[in-house]
Formats: sequence, structure tokens, C-alpha cells
Amino acid sequence: MKVKIADLKLNLFVRHSLNQDHVLYLAELLQNGKKLTPIKITADNTVIDGRHRVEAHELNDLTEIDAELIAITSKSDMIAAAYKANTGGPLPPTQADTELTVMNLLECGESKKHIAELLGLPAGMARRYVTEVQSRLMRAKVQRAMDMVTGGSVTIAKAAEAQGIPVEKLKEAMSGRRKKKNGVTEIQRTLTTLYRSIGIKNAATMRTLIEKYEDGDVTEREVRDIIAHVDDLQKKSSRSVNDWKRRFDAIASNGKNGK
Repeated sequence: MKVKIADLKLNLFVRHSLNQDHVLYLAELLQNGKKLTPIKITADNTVIDGRHRVEAHELNDLTEIDAELIAITSKSDMIAAAYKANTGGPLPPTQADTELTVMNLLECGESKKHIAELLGLPAGMARRYVTEVQSRLMRAKVQRAMDMVTGGSVTIAKAAEAQGIPVEKLKEAMSGRRKKKNGVTEIQRTLTTLYRSIGIKNAATMRTLIEKYEDGDVTEREVRDIIAHVDDLQKKSSRSVNDWKRRFDAIASNGKNGK
């Protein structure tokens, strides 16, 4: 069946990040008349399988996509189905994808044993992933609790309770805390330099191209093709930023809820 892309829910993450090269490959297939396999969705339009295909359709300014309805209702089963679909697909899950999936299942309250069963992973492998993710989640919770205390809003006990961690663990972390530079300013400075450099290079390229057109060395069609290509690259960059924003919004929301 056909569904409107605007109606789809893309907030179920089992991919650490989208592979933009794969998106562009699928987009090119669409441009050349190739029909892609229908995505899989639930009754409420949650996408279980097909994030890259959805992105490729949007890149081609398509508003509808072929979809197959599957009968799944629980969030844990949705996550498991999405992960298994990727496992058997053309772009298997990375280690980061698996860790993200395990984290989502842990936040659903699933046990180590059930996570192994849901994802079809060997028990030892699932246990290793769960242990690593639990350790990472604990560090994140401790950090958020420390921020609450140092911000002066709550006591150590209240912060520990809000984040669901042992108060002793928070006290230990607070006693050994030293102010460290987190590098955010440097990251921002590096990104600014990078994007400014790209902008300067793009401007120089376009000036050269227009001069070539004026000299009769390139055609109008060739110039317009280059401009369209730059536009496509910027769209790709914008979609990547939006995807990371959605991911961070989901993570930050969980943090505020004490998860």
C-alpha cells in the first residue's frame, strides 16, 4: 500500500546513524526508475524497517512510499523486529547499532536473557553488550546527577533518587570530581573553521565556473548541473543534522525523565 511520508513515525532508533552513501545509492536507483522494496510499518505508521529508503524518497522530493503493514504492538517487539530486519538486509547492524538497540531494550525493562532472545543473539554475546551498555548508562546517570547537584538545584540524595542510582556512587563521584575541559569550545571552533573553509571553496569554484561559462568553455546546462549538485549535497547535510537532532532529543528526553 502507499503511505504518506509525512505521516510516518521515525522515532524508533536501532541505527546509531544513517549511512548517507547508502541513502544516495538508493536515491539514484529511484531516479532511474527502480522500485525499492516496501518499508515495514505498524498500524500507527511507526517505521520498523526502511529508514534509508524513506530518506532516499525524501531526497527525491517524493511524498509517498510503498509500505507493508506488520502486526506488532509492544515497543520491545518493534525494536527487535527492526534490528532483525537490518541483520538480514543489505546493510547489517554495526557494533554501535547493536549497542543502541540493547540500550533501548534495557530502557524498556527487558532482562539480559530476553534481550538475547529478542535479537536472536548468542547468550554470551548479548551479555557482553548488555554489560557495556549498562556501564555507559550508569556513567551518564551519574554525570547528570552531578550536574544537578553542582547546579545548586537539589541535594546529593535527591539527585541520586531522580536518576535512579545509589547515593553512595554519586557521593564517590562527587568527592573525586575535578573540573575538566570538555572540549566543546574547541569542537565549535573546529566546525566553524571547517564550514567557513567549505563555503570559501564553494564560492571560488562557482566563480571559476561562471567565468568559464562567460568564456564559452562550459555550457549553461553544465553550470546548472553543478549548482544542482551543490544543492543536493547541502540537502544531504541538512538531513543528517536533522537526524542527529532527533536522536539527541530522544536521548535528552530520557535523561530528563531519569532513565
